[in-house]
Amino acid sequence: MEVSGKKPALVETLVLSAGAVVFFELSSFIVIFVIPLAILFKRRGFSAGLGGCMLAAAAITAIKLYQMRAAPRYDFLGLAVCVPLSFLIGLAVLEAPRFARLRTWQRIVYASLAGSSVYLPLLYLLVTGDSEIIAVLYAQVETTMSALRGSGNPGILVPSVEEIVNLSRRVFLNTFLPVYFFTLAANWVIGVKMAMRLSGKTGEFPAYRSFRMPEKAVYVFLVSWALVFMSLFRDLGVVSIAAWNCALLVSILYMCQGVGIIKVRMESVPRPVRLIAALMCVVMAFTMGVIAVLGCMAGVSLLGVSELWINFRNKTRS
Repeated sequence: MEVSGKKPALVETLVLSAGAVVFFELSSFIVIFVIPLAILFKRRGFSAGLGGCMLAAAAITAIKLYQMRAAPRYDFLGLAVCVPLSFLIGLAVLEAPRFARLRTWQRIVYASLAGSSVYLPLLYLLVTGDSEIIAVLYAQVETTMSALRGSGNPGILVPSVEEIVNLSRRVFLNTFLPVYFFTLAANWVIGVKMAMRLSGKTGEFPAYRSFRMPEKAVYVFLVSWALVFMSLFRDLGVVSIAAWNCALLVSILYMCQGVGIIKVRMESVPRPVRLIAALMCVVMAFTMGVIAVLGCMAGVSLLGVSELWINFRNKTRS
């Protein structure tokens, strides 16, 4: 999918790298800042994409240094750049030629493990309860609570700062890997699809219809969720964190398999009916609330798991 021409390649590298930096600095677009670089990888190849990642990393670091010029703290600088750096590393690993022969889900998992390793110092500080990190969390929570109290709405029940900080730590530690995996995968898939559209390529990506998890993955699914269930009644420490992350990550992969089953079963349904069904799903997602949406996602994951025993489709494994 590479486009020839050295000058256009350089211009496109600079433009897309700058776009990634701008997206990252705009809070409304920070979640999708990887998309321009994913497009660059697919259109100009690995070398140009890697160069774009390095340019984006350097620009973001320079901006953060400028923002804290009054009171430079290099430890906080590392924490500030760990988020963009982790996604840039993950994208580079995902596009590395060495992993090109692997299945798509394997590439994303390896890239997620490599990229999220940047978070290890932060995770360690959160687990050990580092005083400076906790102080930063307290300051952010107190600012938010002050805004809620200032709203003058007596119906808002505001919990204590300590409760919110402890809950935030626990949620982040238990979900950082699957959230990273989902965000990186979504950015990459959208970027690849946009690059395919710009290059006039057609075809399904990713190939949900033929996607299936290995049969032995069900043991990882069952054991990790069993440990999660045990952690609800007994403090397992770091084991609980690992179990939550593993269980949610494998569940996302099985959810992709469930989506593939639904796509296969919907092939015989007329297109207008499929469009109406998709529209209804979008409306339900915005009206039913977070709990209902998570319940639907869990149901799709279990649908994927159930294919181990029930043959929903006759497709060759991807």
